[in-house]
Amino acid sequence: MASLVSAIALVAPGASPTADAAVHNTSPRPSLPHAAAQVRTQLRGIPQTGLTLGSSSAPVTVFEYADLVCGACAQAATNVLAPLIRRFVPTGRVAIRFEPIVEGPLSDQLTHGALAAGVQRHAWDYVQLAYLRSSPLRYGPAASPERLAHALGLHRRLWRRSLRRRRWASLIEQSARVALLGQFSSYPVFIVRSTPNVFGQRFLSVLRAPTSLRQLSSTVRKALNVTGP
Repeated sequence: MASLVSAIALVAPGASPTADAAVHNTSPRPSLPHAAAQVRTQLRGIPQTGLTLGSSSAPVTVFEYADLVCGACAQAATNVLAPLIRRFVPTGRVAIRFEPIVEGPLSDQLTHGALAAGVQRHAWDYVQLAYLRSSPLRYGPAASPERLAHALGLHRRLWRRSLRRRRWASLIEQSARVALLGQFSSYPVFIVRSTPNVFGQRFLSVLRAPTSLRQLSSTVRKALNVTGP
């Protein structure tokens, strides 16, 4: 994370501006059981480590800075991230890391809920479920943090204990630090970064809200091209 903070400090505010917005999803919000089943299907077979979805050796990582009570972030989860995950993450060449932005009590509760779910390797299930149960007109999901955990079938006692882990505060602070350095003013913000190739070249791009699937996919492909076949 320290290297990412240093890299973002070198990227001028407004770098990689978006050309077009994500298409808004106007379909009805699914019921909690249906949404949980949808998330399980979407993420089945994809490894998770903490807040990272995908292979730990993936040469390209997409960092998503988002608030779990953000309506635009909920739209992006459905219209941008879901198809991006389906297209790139199962290949093992792209991983996505959720970087939580906390801006209020409910946001804090949901973030801790996701971090606690990560102990059981289901942080992304929790994040995607929270967004599926949200709408642009609602401040956060139409379910309590504990109901989200229950819908995913998480071990309740372990999840509750995990909510109190002290290291969550430092992870949240790291995300806030990058957001401050990058002068992020609206969310979600995506940072696409590659590992160095054989020539020592590395790809880095910051996509500020709003970001379309077309733009994020194109940026991921550019990063993959830098890493080589």
